[in-house]
Amino acid sequence: MMLSVLLLSCSILVTHAPGWSFPMITTDMWTYSSGPDNALEVTGLDTLHQAWETFNQETRVGYKVYQPDGTVLYPETMLSNDVWSANPTSTIINGDSVVFIWRESSPVWFTIRESSGEAAIPSSLLLTDPYAVRPEVRASSDSLGRLHIVFEKSVGVCYMVYEPGVGEVRRDTIASSQPDGARILVDGDRVHIVYQGSDSFPDYIQFDLDGNITVPAISLVEDLSQFMRNFTMALDGDRNLYCLFMLSREIGPYISLFKIDGGSGDVLIYDRVINDNYYNTTCQTILPTPSGNTIYLLWLEVDPLPGGNFRYICFSIIDKNGDFIEEPYVAYDYTDEDPENIFVLDATVNDEGDIFTIWSAYFPEVHMNAYYIVMGWFDHNWVGVVEESTAPVETEIFRLYHSANPFYESMTITVEGTPVPDQLSVYDLSGRIVRTLFRNGSSTFLWDGCNTSGDELPVGTYIIEGASEGRLASVTVVKL
Repeated sequence: MMLSVLLLSCSILVTHAPGWSFPMITTDMWTYSSGPDNALEVTGLDTLHQAWETFNQETRVGYKVYQPDGTVLYPETMLSNDVWSANPTSTIINGDSVVFIWRESSPVWFTIRESSGEAAIPSSLLLTDPYAVRPEVRASSDSLGRLHIVFEKSVGVCYMVYEPGVGEVRRDTIASSQPDGARILVDGDRVHIVYQGSDSFPDYIQFDLDGNITVPAISLVEDLSQFMRNFTMALDGDRNLYCLFMLSREIGPYISLFKIDGGSGDVLIYDRVINDNYYNTTCQTILPTPSGNTIYLLWLEVDPLPGGNFRYICFSIIDKNGDFIEEPYVAYDYTDEDPENIFVLDATVNDEGDIFTIWSAYFPEVHMNAYYIVMGWFDHNWVGVVEESTAPVETEIFRLYHSANPFYESMTITVEGTPVPDQLSVYDLSGRIVRTLFRNGSSTFLWDGCNTSGDELPVGTYIIEGASEGRLASVTVVKL
């Protein structure tokens, strides 16, 4: 029964755009919370390090390392101590290790994990400062292997440099800052910090690695009715900073892009509207691309029907001027599910430009309060396919047909129409690829019911998918 539920919720009714993978459930146990904080980093090309709240259905922080095909490299484990723990954040350090930071009530803890998932530094105290407000601890590393950290106290935003194995190197409080949301990003010898100023709207300041102010605090925008504390930042190839904000003026919140000159602090793009679906977007995420000439954008969007839930994961690509190279489109569509809802989008990108993103999805078939963390990834090779095509991408020009369903020992998949893909992928119910099929004729593929290693797969339901020239088709089969 559980497998059938996962199939219905995660594979059949969730539509994914060409270039995007089937969504894959990444946690073994669902949680009671619709909005737990998640953190995701990638080392190498496809080693995913994930941390999340509500581990094992308790207020703890969990950790796991896996690959996009579902291979588990480091099993689910409790990252925090066995006490109330929440708000995990992360950053890459020393090129191929991951730092995770989280709260345990007021104290803040951290660990450094190698690419394998093993602890380079076990869970250790980072901050013991008492907090007057909910802390937002963010970090970015420099070339010396030090962590540059911003966190919140009643006096405002604190900027700290911490050297693992040594301890706190330096600490400053940013003048006229409000303790409600700050982000930091280290770029060579520049430390970019965006925070809420005395007027509660976003300000920018820059330090060098020695703690000297190289760009004094400037106000990015003032004439707002509201500034939402959750935002993200990225850099382009010219070392300029981009911020993706959620702002409000006379009407509801909208997604807005700012670009800041990395040398002078001048605002090069001011309040460029990315999405004006007021009140109906959230979790805006900005990611750099390897070329440095383009930027990825993702966000969650509400079903346009009255009272609709968040059911779309949207994606677009912009150039350095903030103009769309790829107009926004829906990467994952949950509108065929009822009742469905998705929350808490987080994402990372590898050195080739592949995107890995996680979100929380509602699974009412499992329990009325059940949420799983789900992962989907984007193959950067599809960017060229989309950019070269002037016609809309059609998602099902060719079709797949099965010779028998259900089947016992083997079956044939026949492709009708064009273009015929060179191979098909077989997915299990969690979204993991279990077998790749190659053509044994002009338009047929044979599957013997085994996995890649030649071992017979268990009885169950599988999804077979093919993709070619920006087109996508799939079929669901049952093995007895």
